[in-house]
Amino acid sequence: MSVAEREPVRKLVVDFDAVVADRRDVDRDDVFARLRADLPVFFSERLDSWVVSRYEDVRRILEDEVRFEPLREGPGAPVFGRSFLQMSGREHNKKVGIVARRIRTPRSLKEQLDGLVEQIARRQAAALPLGETIDLRERYAMWIPLLAITELMALPEAARFRDWYRAMAAGGVTSIADPSLREAAFRARAEVEEFLVPIIEERRRSPGTDLVSDLVTAEYEGEPLPHDEIVSTVIFLLTAGVETTERVLTSVLRHLALDREEWQALRARRGDPTALAAFSAEALRVFPPVNGLTRLAREPLEIAGSAIAEGARVCVLLGSANRDEARFPDPDRFDRDRFAVKPDNQFATAGDILSFGAGGHHCTGSRLAAVEMVHALSRLLDRVEVLEPAGELPPPEGFILRSPPALPVVLHGA
Repeated sequence: MSVAEREPVRKLVVDFDAVVADRRDVDRDDVFARLRADLPVFFSERLDSWVVSRYEDVRRILEDEVRFEPLREGPGAPVFGRSFLQMSGREHNKKVGIVARRIRTPRSLKEQLDGLVEQIARRQAAALPLGETIDLRERYAMWIPLLAITELMALPEAARFRDWYRAMAAGGVTSIADPSLREAAFRARAEVEEFLVPIIEERRRSPGTDLVSDLVTAEYEGEPLPHDEIVSTVIFLLTAGVETTERVLTSVLRHLALDREEWQALRARRGDPTALAAFSAEALRVFPPVNGLTRLAREPLEIAGSAIAEGARVCVLLGSANRDEARFPDPDRFDRDRFAVKPDNQFATAGDILSFGAGGHHCTGSRLAAVEMVHALSRLLDRVEVLEPAGELPPPEGFILRSPPALPVVLHGA
């Protein structure tokens, strides 16, 4: 490659590093589009990882559990400890099934989750003050998933988990860009474990009908689940189950606050769960709360012509894949009807969007997220006729975990 040919590539890598640093003067979606076109696979010194941006390559990596595995340690790896995220094969299927029975099956959705989440959303929406400036992220978007998961686990003091789960999420996938976040994440994990130990011991003595009780009474190959795995799984569900839904709700509510016509169009459909599910799926495509995942290559291999060594880290850009023009027509446009036909499919492993990952480690809570988003939107649309920005709304921030840090708005009642 000549000097003249290398310069655009060098500039693109520099621009990508600016995206990693979350510089606001760089258009991340433009950088991702240029990567897909000109540099779909490259090694990032900044991340110490290979970076993959095209939809087909990203999906193939996530679905290939033979040649790629989730990180277990180091920057970019979760801090929860060993949960089913690090398991594979029969062990993964059996242990994730304990949780899936509660938050994924059609029966659980119909008999428990739908009513539970609808009541939470209705209660939280009714408590929102009208006519004054509030932070809709802190007052609403956060509480729907947080109360849903803590009620499913019958855990007290839901508000205490707010700072904990944010610190642990930041110290996990986000730490590929900032390893310093891991120290605070491990401190938060230790504090949560200290909080959980007496609760787990009490559930062992007197199990109830909650998710923690399911875990402490479950067996695998004739043995109870290890204590450390129970703690790790509870922490994983609290973190992943709240942080992601909170972020996508905040992002899409910002989108609605800035587009009154979109708000009114959605408000006209607030009684249509299918339309709201389609809207939610498009929100996840355009505003994925998790913009990248990291995998470890288990053997030497090749991706789009690039040789990847065994043990190398590979960062797949979900935020780029979700806007790949080869997969999604007019990908930068928010199209509320893009997934109008069978929108529920987008919350399953066969869905087109990659916001929940793909393959065997597709997010177990994706169906719960769908229920949370539909009811959160429906109840807010019922309560509020006009969603007015309170001044200039903060833009999204973050390289991996991404959303507006706050959403100051004024709500005007219906």
